[in-house]
Amino acid sequence: MQNFINSLPTEDRLPLELSKLYEQFGYQKYCMSKFEEYGFYSDNRDFLSTDGIIAFNNSAGKLMALKPDITLSIVKNARTIPFANARYYFNENVYRISENTHDCKEIKQCGIELLGDVDSHATAEIVLLALKSLEKIDSDFTLIISHIAFVSSALKDAGIFGENRRKILGFIKRKNRHDLLNWCEENGVSSEIIERLIKISSISGTLGEVLPLLKELVTGEATAAAYEELFNLYNTLNKMDLYSKLKLDLSVLNHLDYYNGILLQGYVKNSPSPVLSGGRYDSLAKKIRGDGGAFGFAVYLDGLNLHYPNNKEFDCDALIIYEQSNSTLLKIVNDLCQRGETVRVEHQKPDCIKAKRIFEYKNGNLTEVAE
Repeated sequence: MQNFINSLPTEDRLPLELSKLYEQFGYQKYCMSKFEEYGFYSDNRDFLSTDGIIAFNNSAGKLMALKPDITLSIVKNARTIPFANARYYFNENVYRISENTHDCKEIKQCGIELLGDVDSHATAEIVLLALKSLEKIDSDFTLIISHIAFVSSALKDAGIFGENRRKILGFIKRKNRHDLLNWCEENGVSSEIIERLIKISSISGTLGEVLPLLKELVTGEATAAAYEELFNLYNTLNKMDLYSKLKLDLSVLNHLDYYNGILLQGYVKNSPSPVLSGGRYDSLAKKIRGDGGAFGFAVYLDGLNLHYPNNKEFDCDALIIYEQSNSTLLKIVNDLCQRGETVRVEHQKPDCIKAKRIFEYKNGNLTEVAE
């Protein structure tokens, strides 16, 4: 079975391997329909990473939407267990309107969501699963984590909101310290806040390396809690084999209307864009469910076949060429398949098929021939 899984294209293999990984850690598969009432997504548009919702009227005239987001649906519909965290994994497609072409597009995703008490163990578990998920794609990978509290606290203390807040976040994301400094000076931002923002835009490295720098950014309850969360994460994960693949970079600032704590962004060697994204989203869970914490991530499968083609040496183990068939031929094919071989039967050898061994079937006998 493992040989068969390894032979699959990357986008087909990964859901199987990731599903097994998530089930090993106690996550249950969450299955969803493709449709949800349009009003649900409209009411939570602030939490969507896209403005393009594909809508249609059902047979009863109700406005429906093809799901543009999996997390929203899980938070709304997932069944929780008293005194226990809800752990779900998914292997689903979402439907969005492309920002570039404005065409409808289908996006394959795998991932996990944890709803409930997101304590230090749950946080470390999810980060470890993100690391393991990336490793399934390529051994050469990096998982970058960040924490929103440090930049949010600095901007709040400076009284920077709205469009100005988005502008500052853009400078930090691009590590554009020159324009960040100029804007702050031109708009009367205090030197203390400027120093904090410059530090935030430049902090990058392993958790062990940056923890002393993060401690200098602790200015209140929110940043103290963030520092403790990252310190606990370091104490747990630095004992793991994959710890060296984990980096912290405070300039990674994903959708801030969606996330409110730790952020995750994963890269693999051959892909030019992130293949994993996620984070802590308590504010969304509280809005929809009323209470509880929430943390999760998604692995984006689209395009992985292009970046990680499955260059199989052979299309099949055995190619059988025959002129006339009888009842014996099918039994021979079945016996080979039961031994774990892949078999193809043709009247003549196709030029596009490469077989490990080639046989000729004639008069009830199977004879191996040279290619």
